[in-house]
Amino acid sequence: MSAQPHAVVVGSGPNGLSAAARLLLEGWDVDVYESAPTPGGAARSTASLFGGAIVDLGAAGHPFGVASPAFQKLKLEEHGLTWKNAPYEMAHPLDGKETAFLSGSIEKTAAGLGSDAKAWDWLHGHVVRDIDKHLDNLLGPMLSIPRHPVHMLRFGPPALVSAATLAKTLFKTEQARALLASSAVHAITSPSRPLTGAFGILFGALGQSRGWPVAKGGTQAIVDALVSVIYSNGGRIHTGVEISDLRELPAADAIILNLTPRQILQLHGTSLAPKTRKRLEKWKYGPAVYKVDFLLNAPVPWTDPRVGTAATVHVGGTVDEISFVESEVAAGRMPDRPFVMVCQQYAADPTRGLTLWSYAHVPHGYIERYPGEIRELITGQIERFAPGFRETVVDATSTSPCELEAWNANLVGGD
Repeated sequence: MSAQPHAVVVGSGPNGLSAAARLLLEGWDVDVYESAPTPGGAARSTASLFGGAIVDLGAAGHPFGVASPAFQKLKLEEHGLTWKNAPYEMAHPLDGKETAFLSGSIEKTAAGLGSDAKAWDWLHGHVVRDIDKHLDNLLGPMLSIPRHPVHMLRFGPPALVSAATLAKTLFKTEQARALLASSAVHAITSPSRPLTGAFGILFGALGQSRGWPVAKGGTQAIVDALVSVIYSNGGRIHTGVEISDLRELPAADAIILNLTPRQILQLHGTSLAPKTRKRLEKWKYGPAVYKVDFLLNAPVPWTDPRVGTAATVHVGGTVDEISFVESEVAAGRMPDRPFVMVCQQYAADPTRGLTLWSYAHVPHGYIERYPGEIRELITGQIERFAPGFRETVVDATSTSPCELEAWNANLVGGD
């Protein structure tokens, strides 16, 4: 390496930008290349979709953002990023039963779970209280020796089983079961699958320690802060540049690819080892999301008004219902009542305007059986717990899995 090593980053999603920013802080010279007109990958926002109201085009809620050790080292808050939390981190309405709520503290969450309060604290309490040590263990290479082995030993056994099994074994109330299982569904897989307990526990613990915040002014603010770190430390970002051959890039001591296996295999000049290429060729992409953004003339009229004060709402019913529909999606079948993720960013950040961000889990690369199918299914699921929702909708925009991939090539088949 030269006195000042040089790195090239291909792809300017949050991971690529974070890598570039961290290398710059360590004294490297860095160039970032991005095929799109603007950096950010799936972490971009726009005010043009609904005439001024801010819409997150990809990611919306950020439990791992606010807790990220990488982001903390970059001090993004010094570059304009502000996290905003709603009164409730997440709500999960249920048919004919009390709504389940994830609060910003384990005490408040447990207090709403009645007879399951002690079991909830047993499962989540040690993770909440030592969240940074658990993140140290879980956000590093999985095959390495954990930095905090005692904490990993305690986290491990429940995390290995399915979230559905864990929920039914430990909890008596549908509320506690739903909170755990639906948190696990952020992995976009059925909570009946092994290892999903890890996702449910960790997402819940993050909500009860750091929260599930939104970025003030839109997810774009995260990217803007990362870009600010890069520019203020002498880095360069080249947009609108499609890289097809790594040999076209300037000489570098390191090349970092913020790409998925399919894009890497399409590159020339990678000199991949045969074993590495075979592993990448075996990579299988998972189920997709079908995104629908709504412009409203009033907040969503949830039957339980408290749901309107949650930044994230899980619309999917009971553990058994969620497990069934997610298994159907994984098998390539579109359920009539899909699991729907809803973000009410306006509950945390009123500057956004009354936009509702939502997506349904659908089979990989799903094509609608008729125009407007998924918008109607999402609307029906929200109406199930918020009668009159249709009357609040002024406008809506749907984005299919294929359109998501066309917007960002890393979102293969909408995954």
